[in-house]
Amino acid sequence: MQKTWLIYALGGGWGHLNRALSLGRIAAHHRKVRIITNSPYTHYMNHEGCVIHWISNNISFSATCLQVREILLNTRYDGLIIDTFPRGLGGELADILPQLYPIPRILIHRDINPKYITAKGLESFVKKNFDAVIVPGEGTDLGLCDLPGVHHTAPWLIRNAEELPERNVTRSHILRVDKSVKTILVCAAGQASELSIFTQIALELHQRFPECAVRILAPDCPVDVPQALWVSHHPGIECLAAADVVIGGAGYNTVYECAAVGVPLVALAFHRLYDRQKKRASKGYWVKNIQEAVATVSILLDQVATQKTSVVSTYINGAVQAMHQIMSYKL
Repeated sequence: MQKTWLIYALGGGWGHLNRALSLGRIAAHHRKVRIITNSPYTHYMNHEGCVIHWISNNISFSATCLQVREILLNTRYDGLIIDTFPRGLGGELADILPQLYPIPRILIHRDINPKYITAKGLESFVKKNFDAVIVPGEGTDLGLCDLPGVHHTAPWLIRNAEELPERNVTRSHILRVDKSVKTILVCAAGQASELSIFTQIALELHQRFPECAVRILAPDCPVDVPQALWVSHHPGIECLAAADVVIGGAGYNTVYECAAVGVPLVALAFHRLYDRQKKRASKGYWVKNIQEAVATVSILLDQVATQKTSVVSTYINGAVQAMHQIMSYKL
């Protein structure tokens, strides 16, 4: 019988589910992959051959915890993979994990606030309840990196380099831009409350740089944004690779996808309860407001004008590395 992996990927944006799909789609060639998520964007995304257990993001915290418990205790699986939150997004896994022995449990350790690690006693909790920890390209200075059984990979990406469409094809068919026009892509992949900020940026850029093509990548067309500027497409990395400059938040996927495809990212660091976007924003061009974002874009556009040829992306996808590491545990 084919083995089954169950991935816990709760979180309010694109990030946790996108990272889970990055691993799940590769593992799905060898395993059955199920993903638990409450992302409001689930229905906009290609499920990449994975089975999705969607929990509505509109129900109460206690109802969410009950549904998680129901899935974990009444679904057959051979290995459990937890993204980011060892105790669960709301602590709901704390009393469930000890009941799952001897099912192997793997923690995906993305950067989280050290205060949270200390307050919840995560070092001892992870050591007791997880068989291995995988760090998906976030460095060696994270709070749990000193634990035994820690493995490091390159960042996880939802497309391998050779899978990306040819740049001009994406420009023509998805972004609707001529290949000779410099393109600015506003990546509105954060929380719904931040969409208005990205809308302001897109409209400001459209006015300031009429010679450029400005596009805003979002699941639905934002209010006040002309339809001609809006793009809805998943996976977003295909659009990022076809842009000349990207403006977005400093979330995991946006930062590492831009770095992988070699496109400069003008990054706003938004406040998150657990994620430290300010730390990650330093990997791109960190700006503090819309005015700084527009000024930085202007500088980067001048640099784009001096480039003679388009660089073909080549990078290592850490999700492939992670799949092999997890399978080494006989999963």
